[in-house]
Amino acid sequence: MFKIPLKYRWTYRHLTSAELSRDCSFDLCLGNLFEDDIKRFLGFYSEQGLRLALKRYGFVAKLRELGYEQTDIRFGVREDGSHFLVIFEPPFDKDRVIAELLVRKTALDELFPVLKVEWLCLQNPKSSFSDEKPRLPGQNYPGLGLGKDVLSAIILMALRLKYQAVTNVADHFHNAYIYSETFHFHKPEDAARFKDFCLFMKSEGLSLSDSAWALEEGKIFLKGEGTPYHWEPAVQILPLRSSL
Repeated sequence: MFKIPLKYRWTYRHLTSAELSRDCSFDLCLGNLFEDDIKRFLGFYSEQGLRLALKRYGFVAKLRELGYEQTDIRFGVREDGSHFLVIFEPPFDKDRVIAELLVRKTALDELFPVLKVEWLCLQNPKSSFSDEKPRLPGQNYPGLGLGKDVLSAIILMALRLKYQAVTNVADHFHNAYIYSETFHFHKPEDAARFKDFCLFMKSEGLSLSDSAWALEEGKIFLKGEGTPYHWEPAVQILPLRSSL
């Protein structure tokens, strides 16, 4: 079970819902209530609340340590209903994006309300790839090294908004592998397939990077198969309630 660091749990308890949803505007006209909900991240977090959370959880300070003296945010709702949050070094440009999160409110098996992570990108444009930090498929820049910190924040956000679980569908094997430290596959057959490939990886002495690129380039053939093995994305889940 993923253990959220004490410092984040303390911050969670001392950040109130009023602080996180408060807006600079005091216009309480009923006609603006629906529009105001759309302007909030996941229908709850105001811009002021997001900035406060990033500061209180220490992300602003951590990014400053990595050389980002100034950071800014953009957030909103896409046409398909998913919510996005982008952290970048101003002025905004795709090569100045530091973090990007795309989430959706949905239901698991049409029963349990869950927060689905559709996309999470954490990258450091100021850093370079190396033997210690090799490029993985889908990466433009090395990671930030803040994966567990960000996951803690996502879990706490989901708990605050009363979701039963956090889910994701990793588009690359290496992402599923990283998530597997905390998440488990929703369907047993997907878990078995993942375990089999991990055992194959180990038996061949392949590193995560080697495996990721071999899959990407169609170089892996399983016994008895005449076509390259391809990763099939599947739902991974992190239950937040005992009912799951």
